[in-house]
Amino acid sequence: MAGFVTPNTPNLPDFLTFLAGVQIPVSALPADSPYPGYAFAQAMGLTIPAPSSFPAQVLYSLAVYNGATHILFSIAPDQPEQSYFANARGKDGYGIVIPSTGLVSASADQGTSSSLAVPEWAKELTVGQLSFMKTDWGRVWLQWTQSYGPAPWVLV
Repeated sequence: MAGFVTPNTPNLPDFLTFLAGVQIPVSALPADSPYPGYAFAQAMGLTIPAPSSFPAQVLYSLAVYNGATHILFSIAPDQPEQSYFANARGKDGYGIVIPSTGLVSASADQGTSSSLAVPEWAKELTVGQLSFMKTDWGRVWLQWTQSYGPAPWVLV
């Protein structure tokens, strides 16, 4: 991967390179912020490592970076006079802080209704893992994680 120092092994410098592509304003996430490191460490603990026989180890790195980006948007506080992360977490952003108890299985317009159902693959998800459905990065992380079946996940 262009710009990555060690593409086949997740590491913080390459995660910071990945984050540069997300284009978070420097005013919202200063270079000395500890939160990317916190998010990266949590994603490393949550992401199932690729088997050593897996031919594309870079996909494991990308899964970690996507999970870490989702976590970063969930935990990073705003800088004074900023509301970048609060807006991203709110109803006009990804809705990360909006409670969700399931996935929408049906929706209607005439009277605006919807119903929640839990598909088989989501039955074992915790509330924290369900939040990963709310961002593009979280969904990529879930795709990777579910490729390897049930895991000893913890609440995020």
